[in-house]
Amino acid sequence: MTVEILDVVTRSLLILATGFLFGIIFVAYLRVKSRKLLLISTGFFIFFVQYIATIPELYYNFTVDENLHLVLHLIALVFILVGILKD
Repeated sequence: MTVEILDVVTRSLLILATGFLFGIIFVAYLRVKSRKLLLISTGFFIFFVQYIATIPELYYNFTVDENLHLVLHLIALVFILVGILKD
């Protein structure tokens, strides 16, 4: 099984980007302690954990169902949306 360099680079950049966004939002939450930032950081954390969990797909015969990816995206986006709309 060969791993394309584009797959490795893309997943690495997704991990770095979501980790960076999660870090910024979580540090802001720790500073302000508002429920709005907690919900947004939870959404980014779900994205971050999902991208970390998909790394074994590159090297092992381990696949996550596409429906699970969609459900995780939906849950994360709902947390982010509720956090944005929270006043």
